[in-house]
Amino acid sequence: MRSFHYEKKYKFLWGLFLLAAWSTVLLLFLKHQDGLTAQSLASYQPERPFISFLIMLGLFLLKSVDFFIHSGILYAADGIMFSLPVALVLNLVGIIITVTPTFFLGHIWGPQVIEILYSKYPKLKTFTQGTEGGNFMVAVLLRTVGLPIQIGSVYMGAANYSFGRFLSGSVLGLLPRMVPYTVMGDSASKLDSPVFVIALTIEVLIVIASLVIGAVMIKRRTASEHT
Repeated sequence: MRSFHYEKKYKFLWGLFLLAAWSTVLLLFLKHQDGLTAQSLASYQPERPFISFLIMLGLFLLKSVDFFIHSGILYAADGIMFSLPVALVLNLVGIIITVTPTFFLGHIWGPQVIEILYSKYPKLKTFTQGTEGGNFMVAVLLRTVGLPIQIGSVYMGAANYSFGRFLSGSVLGLLPRMVPYTVMGDSASKLDSPVFVIALTIEVLIVIASLVIGAVMIKRRTASEHT
């Protein structure tokens, strides 16, 4: 397996970014040893909404390199802190912030990193092998089948997806999960309300659908490899 390298200046900048991100993760988990939830994030809401807005954007940036914070927590926290229209816009911006840094990292690393990703994430190989170069539906699919957001972004950057196709596919693929979480956050004070129940039901159905799609794709790929 070939090794991959990138320029020292990028490596240094990425190292600083990771250091800042993981330091923030450590502080968050030390403050929330019983678990990081949407409610605990919302409890730190400053009096000025603009500061809350900037804090949440910072957390989305952190999510771009962190595997432990569930993006649903951030979506729901915005639903709790802001009005629903504002929360939806903020979460849409958050999706863009979350997926973008690792896309450019993959672009810097280049195609040679794809085989490394395939060896660590066989599901990624199942869905993408033979589609290098920018398939829009693959960009959407990678956001719906349970792969970490960062891995899908690195792959698409390394596979030379155009940024527009990558971003539009990522947003379209993540919207069906972002919207229900935001709505659940907005209606969190009324857990028995029809709005909350419907949003929760949609989220459960999306999870089930993603599992079914993943299983079908894996079965088809396996069958084609044995024919």
